[in-house]
Amino acid sequence: MADITQQIEDALKKKGNPICGKDSVDDELVYPSITEWKRSIGMLLVHEDGYSTENATTPNNSRQQWYKTGLDYWENEGTCPATVNGMLGGFASISKCDLEGSAQFISYIKSNIRPELNLSNNENGGVPTCACECGAGIGRVSKGLLLPLGISQCDLVEPSPRLISSAPDYLGDCASKCRFFCTGLQDFQPKANSYDLIWMQWMIGYLTDDDLVHFLQRCMTALRKGGIVVIKDNTCEKEAFVVDRDDASTTRSLPYIIAIAELAGLHVVHQQYQEGFPADIFPVPMIALAPKR
Repeated sequence: MADITQQIEDALKKKGNPICGKDSVDDELVYPSITEWKRSIGMLLVHEDGYSTENATTPNNSRQQWYKTGLDYWENEGTCPATVNGMLGGFASISKCDLEGSAQFISYIKSNIRPELNLSNNENGGVPTCACECGAGIGRVSKGLLLPLGISQCDLVEPSPRLISSAPDYLGDCASKCRFFCTGLQDFQPKANSYDLIWMQWMIGYLTDDDLVHFLQRCMTALRKGGIVVIKDNTCEKEAFVVDRDDASTTRSLPYIIAIAELAGLHVVHQQYQEGFPADIFPVPMIALAPKR
């Protein structure tokens, strides 16, 4: 069986989508393929049989360094204050529009596509509903979207100790409806059949492809009947990916994200683009996913 990187490239090429990428700052730093980019930073280990895997055991420990660079960025109060503005990279002004767009997206799915999605305990036969905010930061999405949707309890998963410790103060009275987990998503092990809604916003770029596929597979088993995973993130359009070396993140194309989700065993329930954002930021789709039947 081909490795995950190769399967992603094959899926993209099959549909005529690019596999090349570039650096977010240096326009001359381009990569002909996902494989070549990963090899250039020591991320791929090629075995004797030709099988390649994302590697955590090379001398420079490239995978661990990737996650350390990202964590250091978010742990730095100077680059990321524990505020809504800090969570949104200086774009606090889009938060209201973002949350409204997300609420409309979920409402549309509930009303027109997936009525079995349970948001409140009343819809769930009196059983409390539960959502997970992945890469939660201070809990902006839990406070502004998930709890107002009627979710009984939110689990906030965040790798930065500084940010997750700031979440209760930001959440205020809502904190009593939340549980807090300080861990990277690459290590998070959600319990089976535990979530009605798993929300991933502006965080998948910090996971490597292999780790994202495996995390989505764990999320799939964590969904309750009728539950969905939602990915809401930046996407690039001309390339398959754009690498930001400052915070160790990768912006993927929409076909790239969908290829990863399908490798994990998920299918697209509904997708649409967020409207009303400034023209100078990446396009942001919302993608609702459920296990393939």
